[in-house]
Amino acid sequence: MKTITQIKKHFSEEELKLLIEIVKGKQDFEIMGQQIKDFYSDDYNPDEKYSTLMEEDDDMWLRNDLLEKLEFDLELGGVL
Repeated sequence: MKTITQIKKHFSEEELKLLIEIVKGKQDFEIMGQQIKDFYSDDYNPDEKYSTLMEEDDDMWLRNDLLEKLEFDLELGGVL
């Protein structure tokens, strides 16, 4: 979990607007996907692969997990 202060320190106002649009489904995750992965990199091991999943499924799982974390943190911070 990240605080709204951490989010605002890491992302600019314009990026924050894009993050909100991504969470709402108005923009594609790929627009800021790498920045989101970097921001949450301490919450997961980007090199870890799950042997029961194909690589595409693993990428989709990570994307969905990061979106859930971002949505939760933005809601908790009162931005959403």
